[in-house]
Amino acid sequence: MNVIFCRSHGIGGWLIRLLTFSKWNHVGLEYNGRVIDATVKNGVFESSLYDFKNRYDKTQSIAARDVNQFAVWNFAKKQIGKKYDWAAIVALPFRENWQSGKSWFCSELVSASLAAGGKALRVPAGRVTPRDLWVSL
Repeated sequence: MNVIFCRSHGIGGWLIRLLTFSKWNHVGLEYNGRVIDATVKNGVFESSLYDFKNRYDKTQSIAARDVNQFAVWNFAKKQIGKKYDWAAIVALPFRENWQSGKSWFCSELVSASLAAGGKALRVPAGRVTPRDLWVSL
């Protein structure tokens, strides 16, 4: 089980990195060559590791240690088909927890999935950024 941190050079990626003080603008969960993540275009969905990596200019994986991998992946799989969480994106600069569980953005999906597998991070799942995950892992 890995958390994959991503960087893209488009305006959206640049803005996310600027507003979150991060070198990363996206994250996903990888398990056995499959990745679950949340994007504006697709909401929460699953793809191959190859397809996922080809969407980004740079990626780096970090092993998720001390987690129940089955519980992490099972939680993430149950989120497939949910919409992208625009409300939480708006809340990020204000550090408000607008998470309803009905929609996700990438880093809150990864954080909530890790929490389901027993990995307690130092930030609430509803307001976590790629930088927060990077620092926590």
